[in-house]
Amino acid sequence: MNMVLVVSDNVAFVGYGHATRTLRVKFHSGGTYDYYDVSVFLYEAMLLPHPWHRVGRQFLAHRYRRIAA
Repeated sequence: MNMVLVVSDNVAFVGYGHATRTLRVKFHSGGTYDYYDVSVFLYEAMLLPHPWHRVGRQFLAHRYRRIAA
C-alpha cells in the first residue's frame, strides 16, 4: 500500500487498498491504524488538506485496528 503525505495537524500519511477497501492512517503522534470497509470517496476526502477535522468522525463508524505504536 502506497502512503501519501497529507497536509494536516493530526494525520501524517494515508494509504488505501482498493481491493480490500482498507484505509491506513499514520498520525503525527506515531500511531498507525487500519480502517476497514472504507469507500474510495472517503479516502479521497482524506487527501484534501486537514482531513481529520472534516471527516475524522466518520471513521469512528468503521471497524479499525491499531497496527503500529
